[in-house]
Amino acid sequence: MCEIKHVEGEATNAEIMRPRLSFEEITFSDGTTLTLDDDDIVVFVGPNNAGKSAALRELEAWVARSNAGFVIKNAKMRKVGTQDDLRQYLDAKAQKSGDAANLQYGGIGYNIHHSHLRYFDGSKDRHPVAPFFAKRITTEDRIRDANAAPALALFRSPPTHPIHLLLMDPELADDMSGKFNHAFGKDLTPFRAGGSEYPLYVGKKPPVPAGKDELSREFVEALQATNDPLQSQGDGMRSFAAVILHILAARTHSIQFLDEPEAFLHPPQARLLGQYIAENRPGSTQLFIATHSTDVLDGLIEGGSDKVRIVRLRREGDVNRVKELGKEQTKVVARDTLARFSRVFDGIFFEHVVICEADADCMFYQSILNLPSISGDRRPDVLFVHTSGKHRMAKLVDTLRSLDVPVSVIADIDVLNDERTFKNLLEKLGGNWGDVSNSWKAVNHAVLKQRPPLNAEQVANMIATQLEEVTGTGEFPEERERAIKEVFKTVSPWSAMKRSGRSALPAGEPIKHFDSLSEKCQEHRLWIVPVGEIEGFCRSIGSHGPGFVEKVLEERTLETDYELQDARDFIGRIWAKAKSSISSKDVSA
Repeated sequence: MCEIKHVEGEATNAEIMRPRLSFEEITFSDGTTLTLDDDDIVVFVGPNNAGKSAALRELEAWVARSNAGFVIKNAKMRKVGTQDDLRQYLDAKAQKSGDAANLQYGGIGYNIHHSHLRYFDGSKDRHPVAPFFAKRITTEDRIRDANAAPALALFRSPPTHPIHLLLMDPELADDMSGKFNHAFGKDLTPFRAGGSEYPLYVGKKPPVPAGKDELSREFVEALQATNDPLQSQGDGMRSFAAVILHILAARTHSIQFLDEPEAFLHPPQARLLGQYIAENRPGSTQLFIATHSTDVLDGLIEGGSDKVRIVRLRREGDVNRVKELGKEQTKVVARDTLARFSRVFDGIFFEHVVICEADADCMFYQSILNLPSISGDRRPDVLFVHTSGKHRMAKLVDTLRSLDVPVSVIADIDVLNDERTFKNLLEKLGGNWGDVSNSWKAVNHAVLKQRPPLNAEQVANMIATQLEEVTGTGEFPEERERAIKEVFKTVSPWSAMKRSGRSALPAGEPIKHFDSLSEKCQEHRLWIVPVGEIEGFCRSIGSHGPGFVEKVLEERTLETDYELQDARDFIGRIWAKAKSSISSKDVSA
């Protein structure tokens, strides 16, 4: 059942109360229900065709009429004020036209006949008054609303266009210009002497002559000679300005919907836009945004991390699966520098994420995955991210899975070296430690039995041997440096395993336990490199890390090179498993 909850509001400081509508609960097609505060920033993310834009349209439609859609199945609205409060507000602040019998109230984005105010008290149909409370800022709006505002008797008639507010409020105009300048390096100046229309001008604002104002002939001529109308500028500037205008001008809107605010913008401007949106929206205003941009998302978090709720949508047939990263979780990720710079937020826009240890691993495995023989004609919608080591893998897995992002992990074989790290990673992927603990103990015992760890004295003696006969004030010999690094690689008995992989284990039970452990891990998309590390897939190339990958890509034909067959088979198995997590039914959003 649709429900509207009434909340009494009170005017303060002799101000006329602004009636408000907001969403208290939203239920999606998968049955998930979100409970919202009246100042939340809800960011819809996810891959293409997930239902993000559809969710905005259906929520906007719900404000007008409580009808279920494809993505939004039910909602409960919170109401502040009554029909009489709305009439009082409009009598004081709206533009009125017509006689008593046909009185019309007009303002920015709305035009309401007085007889329709009763719809505010309705439980299902609110369509005549809905534009007063809610606004969806479309791409078309962002381009059109950057055009000149129509003529208006300023200070005598209420504004009907956001630009009118800049003309009436110099401080607001300066604030708007400062934000625009920060983004584009140019001022944004309202043309107060517009006459039949009021455009915005872009450029360096000329100084106002002493004893004059912005209506003076000297200022007007200087502005027109040195600046250009905003409506003649590129779509990026126009879109940016219009979005900020709408956010600042939301004098009556208690709900705003914004679809792909990053359209037409370069990443720095998209990030700034997100920050400004979060910082400058009016109080007690809900904001719903659909975006494909991590730049917008980063900006929103920077400007209002305590209010941002990230909601990921993923389409499975006719159902939109919903997962939320709540406000507290978002703040935790926002404070985690490595998580942010590991592109963890990028992953929420992809169908699948593969986590690797190092950037070189990502390059190598992604190059193999992109082969037509592995992934087919369609380029995989997969993001590869690295964690600069094994210890951060579990945290990224946890964050991505909390948002219902399908995740695979590729780890070098020495991930088995540290029981705590390996156990935590497997469990974050949904695995059960009891299923693999015996096999892990058997493999670890076999490795340690083959080659016990070196103690400190042994390591020191090996380094001392390399330092013998190294004298002089010249550069340290490169060959000695490499030899000392090799010493540290031999400290752990797992070093041989990493260099040789599964083949370094003794035949018999250790191999059986390793294979059993690997199979159990693969069920949860944890893939242990069977040859130890990426270099084991092409041993004839002696380089390591990025140098290895560079040589493989330059010197080998990835599709047919016989030495890379194991790599193709390995990634082929990973991709076959990953595809099971991706809905194959393409439904338009």
